[in-house]
Amino acid sequence: MLKVLVVDDEPLVRSELVYALGKVAPDFAVTEAGDAVEALQLLAGSAYDIAFLDINLPGLSGLDATKVIAALPSPPQVVFVTADDSRAVDAFELAAVDYVVKPVSGARLARTVERLRSLRGTGAGPNGSGAPPSRVALEDGERMRLVKVAEIRYVQANGHVVTARVFDGDLRWKGSLAEAAARLEPAGFLRVHRAYLVNPDRVVEVEPFFGGSFLLRVDDKARSEVPISRNFLPAVRKTLGL
Repeated sequence: MLKVLVVDDEPLVRSELVYALGKVAPDFAVTEAGDAVEALQLLAGSAYDIAFLDINLPGLSGLDATKVIAALPSPPQVVFVTADDSRAVDAFELAAVDYVVKPVSGARLARTVERLRSLRGTGAGPNGSGAPPSRVALEDGERMRLVKVAEIRYVQANGHVVTARVFDGDLRWKGSLAEAAARLEPAGFLRVHRAYLVNPDRVVEVEPFFGGSFLLRVDDKARSEVPISRNFLPAVRKTLGL
């Protein structure tokens, strides 16, 4: 059983999420909290595996609570479940696993649970097999192309548009950057910036950049550059051996 904390100040919304989790993840042992202060008290007293947090909580917001959670000895994975669709960038800067916009469908919640399991190394992966996908479907104008994951250099979010860079250009990813991460991180892709996922096997150069940060250059036709934000720099250093 995984210990899960659901935090929402609206009792009905909270109970609906708990019910939905029970349908898609019967092995979740769920505790409820009505605000961030109560949640932090519970987390300080016992280790939890996963926390589902609303953002707009009374008093302390879910984003601010996550900064405190990150300092815990054994912080849980954090998923934001919110009606506010404008704070996803802030959420991923705090290394949230996923950002789910209310109202939450069962299918969308199931994808989140699959991602949580894949990151924990338990259960089936996003393709239902326990192994990461070898190919993904990408939009190329009016047609769909099945592209090997290994051929993708990076995935970029520009507002609501998400693209995947292949050797000779960009193809459209159907879905959000969070959904791309759910599929590609188990295949080794690395988040290097709030708007970028990178295939480390396609990085050919690393250059120092302004303010102590770095730029990555990948092996596409244009030798494209990808920025590394400071929040993700330690993970990038570790993965690339910098």
